[in-house]
Amino acid sequence: MTIRLQGLTLLDNQAGSNTKRVRMYLAEKGLEIRRENVEFSKLEHRTPEFRKINPMAALPVLRLEDGTYLTESYAICRYLEEFHPNPPLFGTTPKERAIIEMWNRRIELDVASYVTSYVKHQQPFFAEVLTQVPEYVEACRHDALKKFDWLDADMEGRSYIAGDDFTVVDITTYARLSTGKHLGLFFTDKHPNLLRWWDRIEKRPSALA
Repeated sequence: MTIRLQGLTLLDNQAGSNTKRVRMYLAEKGLEIRRENVEFSKLEHRTPEFRKINPMAALPVLRLEDGTYLTESYAICRYLEEFHPNPPLFGTTPKERAIIEMWNRRIELDVASYVTSYVKHQQPFFAEVLTQVPEYVEACRHDALKKFDWLDADMEGRSYIAGDDFTVVDITTYARLSTGKHLGLFFTDKHPNLLRWWDRIEKRPSALA
């Protein structure tokens, strides 16, 4: 069953891990929101008009009925969870919510950050938004693989990143690491737990969102 949310508009683009995270979340929840496509190729996200909405010039953006803009993908998911808690993707008890927040932060800061830097320091698209250091790319690959080693070992006996249930952390991880996979930074045979986890996530319909 799909629930159509009235009064909300999602400014979106098919490219990027942040937009992917929100689309996967919506698909898992069975939620449908009116969307407006913002073209990266035409730099529509860097226009003065768009920067009034989001000074960071980034997507996605959720426009609420009262005109408020939410401009961080995790915050968008968290907001929607308040109104549509089932199926629960942020936990249902204080302990579950804390563990999920812990793992989401670990993934963002301790794993995906290296993958993101690996991508940003070599792709021409990002040349205008940061100072690219080509020498840094290989260092990011090296550090990302070390983090994969750690995460794979930690996941022994678990089906999902934060425990035995699928949560927003799995969405975060899948969306973030997909960008590196396209550029050759991915798990190896040394990471059987992560490879099994990846296969499990790819079989979910939301992976196509």
